[in-house]
Amino acid sequence: MGKKRKQDLEGVCNGASDFSDLTMTRKASFTSDSSTKITTTLSTNHLVTNTCNALSPTDQELQAVPLDGNTHADSHGVKTSSPSPDEVSSIKRHIIINLLIQSFGFLLLFTAYQSLQNLQSSINRARGLGLTSLAVLYGTLIPAGPFLAPVAMRYFGLKWTITGSMVTYVIFSLANYWAEFYTIIPASVLIGVGAACLWAANGAYLTRLATRYASVTGQDKAATISMFFGIFFGIFQTSQIWGNLISSLVLQQGAEEQGAPSTANISSCGAANCPGGSAGNLVIPPYNLRVTLISIYLACGVLAVIIMALFADREAGKGVFSCGKTSKPRGGKGDDGQAHGDEEDEEETPADCQHLCERFLSAWRFMFREKRMMLLIPLIMYGTMEQALNVAIFTQAFVSCTLGIHWIGWVMICFGVCDAISALLVGRLRKWVPRQVLFGTAAVLNLALMIEMLTVKPHPDLTALFFVHAGLWGVADGIWQTQINSLYGVLFPGQQEVAFPMDGFWGAVGYTISFAYGGYLCADVKIVILLVLLVVSMATYGAVEVMEKKRSKEDGETAEEKTE
Repeated sequence: MGKKRKQDLEGVCNGASDFSDLTMTRKASFTSDSSTKITTTLSTNHLVTNTCNALSPTDQELQAVPLDGNTHADSHGVKTSSPSPDEVSSIKRHIIINLLIQSFGFLLLFTAYQSLQNLQSSINRARGLGLTSLAVLYGTLIPAGPFLAPVAMRYFGLKWTITGSMVTYVIFSLANYWAEFYTIIPASVLIGVGAACLWAANGAYLTRLATRYASVTGQDKAATISMFFGIFFGIFQTSQIWGNLISSLVLQQGAEEQGAPSTANISSCGAANCPGGSAGNLVIPPYNLRVTLISIYLACGVLAVIIMALFADREAGKGVFSCGKTSKPRGGKGDDGQAHGDEEDEEETPADCQHLCERFLSAWRFMFREKRMMLLIPLIMYGTMEQALNVAIFTQAFVSCTLGIHWIGWVMICFGVCDAISALLVGRLRKWVPRQVLFGTAAVLNLALMIEMLTVKPHPDLTALFFVHAGLWGVADGIWQTQINSLYGVLFPGQQEVAFPMDGFWGAVGYTISFAYGGYLCADVKIVILLVLLVVSMATYGAVEVMEKKRSKEDGETAEEKTE
């Protein structure tokens, strides 16, 4: 067989993922002729390898993890006896270690970034620089999500895609030393590209880890994916705690000179807050405190990059990007020492530029072909816009306007604690509680809290209410983030390479819209917009569940007919 086909076959034989649920394998047909069977098998393996090529795990993982829970394969794809308990324990430990490295790397990185993001609308309020930078950041994510993320994963591997993307977050921290349009805006564009690749690679990698873990342990794959995302977001969301604790302790030094918050200017706070209006009790901290704060965040980002570069499993890149075409020599002998004809070995490697366009188009074809993905768009956008409301509106119009900027950190710590606990619990509860119930709980919580924001007037005497609001919003956010991300692994098995970039695309659209109109609309209008989107997203998500239930029923009936 040719070199390319042999490599493809070996890639699948050494692979760790369970490909039994891929559409292409279900549709593969076999004839009675034995030679045709072999050819069809090679073709199917070639398709499987191409589908998951951008998501391929490390060499160590490929050799260590069995194909399923009962058998494993040697280097030639021959199934042997079940692995021993010690081997299973070693495989499980290896997977968990990679999950923890991933989680703590993101924890350090977003300890810096999320806290800076929470403060952007306050410390960079002048000329609307903070909201503009966030709008540019997430606006860059729109084309970068489906266009660059799949290609980056293919050519650099998951580890180096994640590590390189983390560097862009460090650059954003550096730009905040000199908060001007000519520094913050270019850094926002750069981090937008990095964020698109970072979250697409992270979602794909976590899904693969969970799939392998379920294969080894024999657990339900959907529940395991939800559990892994729950563990990740449970650790990740504590970044809100540590980052905001740092900001609170640093900014508290400047607040001691200001005294207690005044009630004289709070009439413009809360839902009544509008761009260009009174800032209430918001006072921008002195420059020396900002330098101290940013320096601490910069150190956290650098440490995150070092952890991922040194301790995450090594993944080889996929070669140098070029726009030329290369072709294999015709005829000759393959790696197996056998001669082959011109027809078999005349395989041309597509140009990288052409491949880039193909990846982009495949993501869009996937979305339009999958009605369920299209129906999930409002839910994806809501999952980011509810975060944007919390970051840009609640922190600035409610907390800093009423209590002062130094209170943002303390209130957001409460949000982070509840968010992390919620993500961890939801990941575990998913084994017993249907995801429909979890989504419904988050929707009811957000609906009640938005009504409270529209009707209750903020006041320094109601400080406890800010903490209760942030805590309950964190509970809902923990549900949204774990369940929306795990939904792709359940609804689109084997297609995460295009599903997660599309999630990044529409999530970025939601963020961009939120921050773009943030500098023009009053807080009450923004809250009403999000409330309407919540109702729409729950309706479309309900339609997805109905379609999935019908599809599962049809698959069950087909399997029963075949058995009969």
